[in-house]
Amino acid sequence: MKKIYSTKEEGDIGIATLILFIAIIIVAAIASSLIIYVGVTLREQGEKVAADATTQITSSLRILNILGDRDIDGKDPSVVGVKAPIQVDKEKPSGGLILNVSVYSTAPLAVEIKWNSAVDTGTGMAKEELYRVEGDPATLSYVLSDEYYVKTLGVLVSTFTSNFTDSRTFVDYGVQPGKTYGYAIIGYDRAGNHRLYSAINQTVTTPATGVPDTTPPTGNIDSLKEAGYGVLISWTASDSGGSGIMEQKIYRSRQPITSSNINNTTLIAVVGSSVRTYVDYPPDTGVWYYAIVGIDYAGNKAFYTATQDNIDVTMADKEKPTNVRALRGESRQYSIHLEWLPAKDNETGIKGYYIYRSTDYLKLTTPEIFNSEPYAFTTNTYFDDYNYMPYQVYYYAVVAVDNASNYGEIIAPQSSIQILQIKLSLGPGSNPVDFNTVIVELTDGKIEVSLKLNSSGFGVSAADSEHYGMQVINDPTGEFTQSYILDEGAVVLMYINARAVGLTLTPQTKVVMKIIPGMGIPIYKVINIPAIMLNRYVQIY
Repeated sequence: MKKIYSTKEEGDIGIATLILFIAIIIVAAIASSLIIYVGVTLREQGEKVAADATTQITSSLRILNILGDRDIDGKDPSVVGVKAPIQVDKEKPSGGLILNVSVYSTAPLAVEIKWNSAVDTGTGMAKEELYRVEGDPATLSYVLSDEYYVKTLGVLVSTFTSNFTDSRTFVDYGVQPGKTYGYAIIGYDRAGNHRLYSAINQTVTTPATGVPDTTPPTGNIDSLKEAGYGVLISWTASDSGGSGIMEQKIYRSRQPITSSNINNTTLIAVVGSSVRTYVDYPPDTGVWYYAIVGIDYAGNKAFYTATQDNIDVTMADKEKPTNVRALRGESRQYSIHLEWLPAKDNETGIKGYYIYRSTDYLKLTTPEIFNSEPYAFTTNTYFDDYNYMPYQVYYYAVVAVDNASNYGEIIAPQSSIQILQIKLSLGPGSNPVDFNTVIVELTDGKIEVSLKLNSSGFGVSAADSEHYGMQVINDPTGEFTQSYILDEGAVVLMYINARAVGLTLTPQTKVVMKIIPGMGIPIYKVINIPAIMLNRYVQIY
């Protein structure tokens, strides 16, 4: 049966339908708002994740280099090792010509020698030796053409160590009248190669009427005076024989010096012809005696007289000079080159530097080397060694000596690396890195260590058993100095005290290192200690 609705019932149905429709709209609106909120939230979270990912990718530290330091106490070593070059200069000097030998003077009798020096393009000229040979004119030419006979039968007249040029001259006053002499010159390069000079004319016969210089120089020690730690010696001298004073030798002793015992005293200096004062620095206080011997170009010697020959010294320099600094060695084409910064001495001053050489490292690390003859002496702050075996490792000790003969110390570098120095910067486009959150992990295969920043100081002194230290090289913004935050463009050094943390970094040790930023990708680096460590500073990476 069909139901008939009344007007009232039909109105109720319409209102219910409207309410349902409104409810559907409200639910749809709420759902839409929820969907929008969730979408926005997810988008924000996605952006944050992307930003974090970008930060981790772009906050990248870069290692520029890694340097090992074998000294931890701030003392530069005085011992260095260098591997010799593969090449040796074996070429003799070229050229060298005696131009003429002739009588220079008859009263006093003398012969003049003129020559052109040899040239050496390898290691350079080191010296020329001038020999005089007396003999029969018929046989002199054979003797003078052979180095062995020149050295065996001849007399070494003079040695020249500079000014290797053309048109050189020397006057020899050691000749006798009515004799025939031949002259030979042997030129040496720095590697020891030598050449006997050729000659246009190298013989001469002196006139029988010539008068040689047989008169020795004369001189007198006028005074000895204390001058600080030294003794000022003043004297007068002259030569009336005609050849002139060539050199003067100064001697010192605890006992009175005579012509008969002078060889048992200490020769303290050889000075030129024009010198008339000299300051000596005795090694101790007390009474010291002095003597001077003058030698002229004819070979005549004179024991100078003395108004005063001794002095009671009340002050003596007992202080050692400082050690050489920044000693380094390198292999060059034909030499082993050493360089260092000068030592200092506030009492008597630096006299020079003794250089000791050995293929045995241990022989140069004890004071006993002072009992041996030095390999070389120089007043410069560099030295070139031209005599070596290719590929051989040579060790050198460079020791300062002052004018009172006090030696510096022998400071030998450690056998292992004591300090690691790591130079760091940021990669292009990187975000700043806060080193307050940077951790460093290392292992040498035996122990593992974890280090954090020591923010209480800067430099190598801040590196200890639990911390690494930092040092600024370049900090354009000044941020790192203030807060240890590394910006792009800044360059810093990280110091790790390998000895304090227990690492054993001997040659051929493999070290694994991680530098872990608080936000960023860690640096993973495997480094190998070089098999041969010849210098204080060892380049590792």
